[in-house]
Amino acid sequence: MNSKVPLTFVNANMKLAAVIAQYNAIITLFPRFGIALGFGDKTIREICTENHIPLPLFLIVCNVYCQKDYTPDVETLIACPVQDIIAYLKASHEEYLNYNFPHIESHMNQIVQDWDPKYKSLIIKFYTQYKEEVAQHFKFEEEEVFPYISRLASSQPFKAKSKFSHFDKQHGDIEDKLQDFINLLMKYIPANTRQRDMIDMLVDIFMLAEDIENHTIIEDKMLIPYIKYLENHVQ
Repeated sequence: MNSKVPLTFVNANMKLAAVIAQYNAIITLFPRFGIALGFGDKTIREICTENHIPLPLFLIVCNVYCQKDYTPDVETLIACPVQDIIAYLKASHEEYLNYNFPHIESHMNQIVQDWDPKYKSLIIKFYTQYKEEVAQHFKFEEEEVFPYISRLASSQPFKAKSKFSHFDKQHGDIEDKLQDFINLLMKYIPANTRQRDMIDMLVDIFMLAEDIENHTIIEDKMLIPYIKYLENHVQ
């Protein structure tokens, strides 16, 4: 996000405030981990201890957010209990559905009031379909993927085979659909729209797009490798 010289990999002894100054996107993780602002010069280790946050999970997530080319090795990955990963992903889903999407939607409903009904209907319909698609994807994860990996991790016997080979394609579809929505907005924004309100909404959407991309990377680099590891070593 910044043009500054990148930090080394985030570690437990770094001050969280210094990491945020370098990698601003990490601040979006706070609600999911229950971190409140006002931690001063505390280290990541201190903050995780005080807030009962699994340190291995927090470090992996931070490094995936900070270093786009970072992929945790198997040893680092399996040192993080899979239930911690699932809890984080569920918290992310709740934030998207209960905060991010409603926040953007409230902006949008105000802005498009004076638009041509044809374009207003087009924008709202596309956004509603996208939101429903994301919600269905999250539901699939929570009802199918998470229980599957939980059973694997607990070594419970069951006959089901992995059916998540198309998992990464679903992620790509979600990201592409959001970019299509952004392109649609840019194409049909009327010249007389409320410029400042529109810019504020677009910034929120751009931030959501970046965060969903990071969320996808987390799942692709943590959840899917974890599933493959457990399938090969547990069953």
